[in-house]
Amino acid sequence: MTADYADYAGLRQMRRCRRTGHMVGIYYGPEAELDTDDGRQPWSTVCEEHGTVCCHETLALARWHAPYADEWCEECMAELAERPA
Repeated sequence: MTADYADYAGLRQMRRCRRTGHMVGIYYGPEAELDTDDGRQPWSTVCEEHGTVCCHETLALARWHAPYADEWCEECMAELAERPA
């Protein structure tokens, strides 16, 4: 994790989305004050560029989703749709 993100509450890992190049954070929701669906989905992946949050039941699911923000962040999907083929 780089120093730029070292003080983010609840942050466990920072990854780069493979297709967009944007950073995606993996957070423990209760520490980051993110909505956790009453604790049922305590882990979140967050597109740092657009602020889109995707919640998960396990850390493993959050880690799996992190490099693929282009599949769950609507703004990332729109960026890719606008790129020339």
